Amino acid sequence: MTSTAVRSESNKRSPASNHLAGTLSPMSASLLNADSFPLDRRFGTDREFRIVPARPGDHHAIHCLLVSTLHRPSSSEFQAQHEDPFYEPSDRLVVKRDEQVVAHSRVWNRELHFGQRILPVSTLSDLAVLPEYRNEGCASELLRAAEQTMFAGGTKIGFLRTQNSEFFADRGWVRCGRHSHSIAGARDILSRLQERQASPRDPLSPPVEPLNIRMWRHVEQAALMRLYEECTGDTYGPLVRTEPYWRWLISRRAYDRIYVAIDGPDKLELNDKLTPIVGYAVMHEGQILELVTTPDHPDAAEQLLARACGDAIEHDLHYVRLDAAPDFPLHDTFAAAGGRRCNSEVDNSEVMMTKLFDPMSFLEDSLAEIHRRAKAAKLALPFDLGLLIDDERFAISVRQRSVKLLPGKLGRSYFECGLRELTQMLLGHLDIEESVESEAIRASTRTAIDAARVLFPRLPIWRPAFDSMPA
Repeated sequence: MTSTAVRSESNKRSPASNHLAGTLSPMSASLLNADSFPLDRRFGTDREFRIVPARPGDHHAIHCLLVSTLHRPSSSEFQAQHEDPFYEPSDRLVVKRDEQVVAHSRVWNRELHFGQRILPVSTLSDLAVLPEYRNEGCASELLRAAEQTMFAGGTKIGFLRTQNSEFFADRGWVRCGRHSHSIAGARDILSRLQERQASPRDPLSPPVEPLNIRMWRHVEQAALMRLYEECTGDTYGPLVRTEPYWRWLISRRAYDRIYVAIDGPDKLELNDKLTPIVGYAVMHEGQILELVTTPDHPDAAEQLLARACGDAIEHDLHYVRLDAAPDFPLHDTFAAAGGRRCNSEVDNSEVMMTKLFDPMSFLEDSLAEIHRRAKAAKLALPFDLGLLIDDERFAISVRQRSVKLLPGKLGRSYFECGLRELTQMLLGHLDIEESVESEAIRASTRTAIDAARVLFPRLPIWRPAFDSMPA
């Protein structure tokens, strides 16, 4: 699961966090000050409802509740969740009235890549309440209990997807993350790829040799692991995948086919030193859930895409969908083929939301990355950027060899925002220029805007669909 080193670091309280605690909402402040989570908490007019961690014996009742309220998951997906190597029945919290399960939520803990950092995160899913109990406060109490378990477990970031964003926004969650996919006709994509192959090439550049594209074989799991690790190391959002987790992902069969691109003769990759597999694509009914290639074989992505389009046509599927990070080059290929691109907060009424339980501690943990950004952009140093957050003052003091967060200071160049905007800014969701124009944040000087754009850039945050595709 999550490494002890990362967990222990995430539990540290900073002076800045203590300084800001007075400005937090009562719910957030209670999370920061909570020493433990009561395993049996009662609420309601007559205290007839109690929140408890689920037990294996509750699984059948939980599945019935989820199917009746959310119309999912399938029996196979529900069983696959229990086979997840990280799963514990206590990851689910239930509200019981007597012995009846009337509400449910699930928290699953992982680690994800965030640039050069590995962060412990928790994802909330399947929050559901039986219709006859929806005015009893079950959802609010269950959400609060789930947040406490997240924070008590060492995570500082909660994630969720929802079509009811107002409910979560009222409880401190903010929109963060964009849906990123492209859809185009399979024949149109193939035509575009063929046009590119026929176009004149630089005579000095090496010729593009066709790769062998074939179905993946189970003995080549190490190759997929190697490629994924190589290509997600400095990205923002992909989960860290252990070998047991990879085995679970593959065994749950939330895909139709996995193709691999081989540089050279078609042979099994049984020796990592040979590394003939240079890319792979995970498919599900015309949808490319994940496409990964080595940086030194950029042509592998197009050849895997061509194979996916060919198979889609054979199966009478007219369109191909690519789920990939916002900066993935093949989005341009789909656009050139007359396709539709989605890179927005909302898709089919669903939004992604985040909660930073201790924003200032997260900011302090980000200071090393902030220093790297300042040096890479050749920002004139020394420099102080002030933050006025809900009337609390801070200053990021960047020097040639160090960077510090100073509570109680502000300076001449600063910007003013709330905790919602601070969360979006720290996680790379906020566009500084757009936010200043819309007055979501206010800057004292143009210098503050320019510095904030460098220190808090918009990031291509994205989590692969392969991890969340139901079986």
